[in-house]
Amino acid sequence: MISTSVPPPESAETSSNGTPSNRSLSEPSDNQSTFITPSSVETVPDSLPLEDLEPGPSDGPIFPAKSPRKRNMLKKVVEKRDKLPSRNAAETAKKRIKIDFTPEKREHDDDRHCEASNCAVLKTCCLQINEACDRNVPTAKDYFHISRGEHICELCYEDCIRVGRSMFERYQIWKKKWVEVSRCSPNVRVYVLEQWLPYYANCKDCGKFRQVDCHTEFSTTFLESFKCPESCDLPEEDAIIDARKMAFIQSMAAPPLLHDSPACHYLRSEYYFDEIGFSPLCDGFQMVEPEDKPTKAFMAPFNMPTEQSMAFCVRPDIMEYDEVHAFPEYSCESMPYLAMRNTIIALWHMDPFNRLTYDRCLRALLCRGLIRVWYAKQLLRVFNYLELKSVINYGLIPAAPAPLVDRLFTSAGITAPKRPLKVVVIGAGISGLGVARQLSSFGADVKILEAKQRPGGRMQDDWSLGVAVGCGAQLITGIVNNPIVLMCEQAGVPYRPLKDECPLIDSFSGRLVNQAADRITDEHFNSILDAIGQWKLVSRSADLSLMEQVQLVHDKLISAIDFRWTKEHDRLFQWQLGNVEFSCGSRLADVSARHWDQNEAVGQFAGEHAILAEGSSELIRRLSDGLDIRCNNPVASIDYSNPEHGVVVTCENGKKYTADKVVVSVPLAVFHRGIINFIPELPDDKSTALRYLGAGLIEKVAVRFPRRFWSDLLRADGTIDYFGNVPKEASDRGLFNMFYDFSTRAPTNPKNQQYVLMSYVCGNSVDIVNTKSDVEVVSMFVAALQELFPEENIPAPNGFVVTHWGRDLHIGMSYSYLKVGGNGDHYDMLARPIGGDVFFAGEATNRFFPQTMTGAYVSALSTAGRVFESYLTEQAIKKEEPTT
Repeated sequence: MISTSVPPPESAETSSNGTPSNRSLSEPSDNQSTFITPSSVETVPDSLPLEDLEPGPSDGPIFPAKSPRKRNMLKKVVEKRDKLPSRNAAETAKKRIKIDFTPEKREHDDDRHCEASNCAVLKTCCLQINEACDRNVPTAKDYFHISRGEHICELCYEDCIRVGRSMFERYQIWKKKWVEVSRCSPNVRVYVLEQWLPYYANCKDCGKFRQVDCHTEFSTTFLESFKCPESCDLPEEDAIIDARKMAFIQSMAAPPLLHDSPACHYLRSEYYFDEIGFSPLCDGFQMVEPEDKPTKAFMAPFNMPTEQSMAFCVRPDIMEYDEVHAFPEYSCESMPYLAMRNTIIALWHMDPFNRLTYDRCLRALLCRGLIRVWYAKQLLRVFNYLELKSVINYGLIPAAPAPLVDRLFTSAGITAPKRPLKVVVIGAGISGLGVARQLSSFGADVKILEAKQRPGGRMQDDWSLGVAVGCGAQLITGIVNNPIVLMCEQAGVPYRPLKDECPLIDSFSGRLVNQAADRITDEHFNSILDAIGQWKLVSRSADLSLMEQVQLVHDKLISAIDFRWTKEHDRLFQWQLGNVEFSCGSRLADVSARHWDQNEAVGQFAGEHAILAEGSSELIRRLSDGLDIRCNNPVASIDYSNPEHGVVVTCENGKKYTADKVVVSVPLAVFHRGIINFIPELPDDKSTALRYLGAGLIEKVAVRFPRRFWSDLLRADGTIDYFGNVPKEASDRGLFNMFYDFSTRAPTNPKNQQYVLMSYVCGNSVDIVNTKSDVEVVSMFVAALQELFPEENIPAPNGFVVTHWGRDLHIGMSYSYLKVGGNGDHYDMLARPIGGDVFFAGEATNRFFPQTMTGAYVSALSTAGRVFESYLTEQAIKKEEPTT
């Protein structure tokens, strides 16, 4: 072989002293390497050598490295790459994926040989571009390794790297493009895997994989109609069967990147695609969002590192803790898993109105080579996992043609039991309905026992005033990724985003508050919360009540600054305290200062807040459809003392239900009242949790008037969402702190126009609904409004609604809060199942989203997954037990 003074493409390597060493064309440096277990890590240079960028004349050598022309071209390429959109990837994506594209040549290695011990001796070339190639005739010649079933003969390999050969120029053009969009080094193996390997398509009838020509327009449309070219009875090739084995990916010499993934729509210009499992040059997916059902306004699947974290978002570049636990084989190299997971999640977010299927995901899984066969099998595992965890396929979507349990047993090689899993859910609130609906879709036989006359729990509407007054939950806290909003979109239930604008009226003067005083008080209150946050970080002292700590910091700030704190400031301060009491559902004297806002340690649901404009009745009805709900069946006891014979639930009317597993989804106050007798008694951790979790209470009052006397507050569009009532004294705090305008908006018939204001009582004021009659409460409501509008002659009400949740034996509360000494662990304690038999759901079991209907529903999704995981584990253990 002829050696050249300038190393040709793919032939330059570094000697032990760091200087370039030359190699002949017959000894390219593209060694066989393994994708999952790389032998070394290569540092990517800021710019590639000129030899990798520009070929010389077809009849001569490469231009010398010192050529001005080459330096200018290199400069242009680097400048072009620098002008790409900013890709502020997260820490793991910023680091180059540790794949050994061009490892250093090992001593005594001859990289022309495929030395993989599990590769056949006789091989065929998968490239077949050289006329002298042996084509499909197996030989024992020297081959370059792509995977266990795919190799390149030396002739075809040299056609890519030799100047003047048929593929050289195309290869160089590809390398230039690759360098501009990737931080990983290009080489022949990556080029072949990306551009030349044949495709493998699965037949729509039999599911078998068949090889397809590399020039085929391989797309989801092609796969939708693909059938076996000859007969479905023909067996698959041996290489295809071998590619299904988990170890196949360990034979890959280059990263298996997916083409045109739907996730590219969300991640474009945010990540280097090849660092999260996608091809940087085959990223042409373009989403066409239906105009009638756009999802971008309320769904965002991925959490970008440059943005604030949001609930129900996943990091596209790292595996979550549960994912690592479920798929430990990807813990060292997660890129293939991330590529599959991100593709599935993107497909779900693009169309959450229909059930996502494995076949739909498989059609979106596009790549060349046998690795697609491997991906197809692993994709089913990932898909089943994401469905079990309710990351996909939740809400109000059509039932699956085949339940999840059948797929899980089949993929695990376990014979399905003769009868389905039997579950009894206690409580038909949104969490009980949610867990029952999800378990039913998984394939369980579910019964719901409800103490009251109708399902819904704390989500009940009153239409007596001509508008929907949500007696309980009606507010949506953040619409982006919120499953309540998704169900509204799925069911066509209207919700109305709320504006930030909130006029504040001073009840002392009957006028809008002074804006300067409002701004100063707001900044003062935020400073108090910041100081409390700092105290939590640096202090190890015992917990205090939030009221004590707020008052302590407040007094110190007032005494430390040269500022006159007026009575107006103090009234505004009391209004701020009333808002916090509303958010906690309790007097601040009972709330933990150290952990009252512990849920904000994680991302919450983003976007505007919204209100269910027509109440929650339709959501509850849709969630209840098809479920076996037994109303008027209050539960007296749950006996889980003999789980081998099932858990026995006894109702107050004497009826008994036996189930494999029981889900308790009742309000926290029901536990406090001891209405349900557990046999044996609840474990100590449950008792501890109940001691530190408080049952918060607010009551609502809605009043209808014959005219809208608050019209001066309306915006230009003739509407207003709410206005604030600044109390005269601290004793009035929590007494109608806010008024929400529930009046009908633009009714088709003016006769249907209703003027309704709704407010609430909380904190120390909440007892008025129990100590006074409804008429007296409404009189106080009108009197409070008269103080806000002293120049108005407020008309007598012509209708009202007053709630009494505190009196309800089977409700008794609004939402939970953390008492002094409590922390987020107590939510987890209450959520923790008892063995594998009794499970718990509800907003008080959700550490990260408590106090909301969203949190209640999210707890239902997670509990459904826990129940089924427990069931599958039990079945797997039974399979392994020896038969007698």
